[in-house]
Amino acid sequence: MRRAFRILVSGLLGLTVLAIGAVPIKAAGWNGEFSVYTKASFSYQHLDYTCVGASVQMMLNMIDGTAHHSAAAQRTYWQYGRDHSEHLSSNDGVDPVGWVAALEHFGAGNYSISLSTRFQGELRQLATAMRATDKPVGLFVDAGNHAWVMTGFAATADPATTSNFMVTAVQAMGPLFPDGTINGKPYDPGPGTWLNLDLLGKKFSPMRWRAAPEWNGRWVAVSPN
Repeated sequence: MRRAFRILVSGLLGLTVLAIGAVPIKAAGWNGEFSVYTKASFSYQHLDYTCVGASVQMMLNMIDGTAHHSAAAQRTYWQYGRDHSEHLSSNDGVDPVGWVAALEHFGAGNYSISLSTRFQGELRQLATAMRATDKPVGLFVDAGNHAWVMTGFAATADPATTSNFMVTAVQAMGPLFPDGTINGKPYDPGPGTWLNLDLLGKKFSPMRWRAAPEWNGRWVAVSPN
């Protein structure tokens, strides 16, 4: 998708988080939280336009149990996504159609675009999909200008057993960590980071892209089926 960031060395990431450090373990059951994060899955974004490519790489690492981090592979994923995007931005971004295409082509299984006009509604859809598939989710953050990977969530009840629940926190990581800034400020959470909804809502915001009215004004993600 479109981007408005620079990769800069900026020290520690200034995020208010619920927890950082301990490596979450993929849940076999339900204890209020669910995570598919794996310790070696994080990949740094090597080029300023490969946020989706790096996110595909991280998602494949979790799905396949691998630890691949090469810049060449990221660029391959980005190029495939770019070539299969429905709407082309002017700065080499990959759109939701291209992200789904890259995931499916490189072995992640079935994915689709998830849309909602409500923040909590979108999170509930994504949590339900994660719980059913044991796979990560891709988030379009910064109004669609950047990509993160959602690796877990906390909720008031288990989405595998009921639709009557609320998502209360999200675990996510962004490929610019720890050096990236957006509009001059540190932006991406590191691997294993839990974000409260107040902070997440400032990052995961409705897409703003008038050339793509099907996504404009909606929270947009790529979700496993």
